[in-house]
Amino acid sequence: MIGGGGFIGSHLCEKLMSETSHKAIVVDVSSEKIKNLLDKSLPWANRIEFHQMNIKNDSRLETLVKAADL
Repeated sequence: MIGGGGFIGSHLCEKLMSETSHKAIVVDVSSEKIKNLLDKSLPWANRIEFHQMNIKNDSRLETLVKAADL
């Protein structure tokens, strides 16, 4: 999920995590915005993989997308 720390992305991620057993790869430019989703006390904490990057100029995004089970 690109922009997982934003308003829509974080709420969508929270809903996905609480209502399914899916894993999520979350990308955002700021780690501060996504702290609430990474709280270790949450039941889904082990199902979120966070990557901090600016998608405008980071080649790692292509690797993450290719490796994801979409």
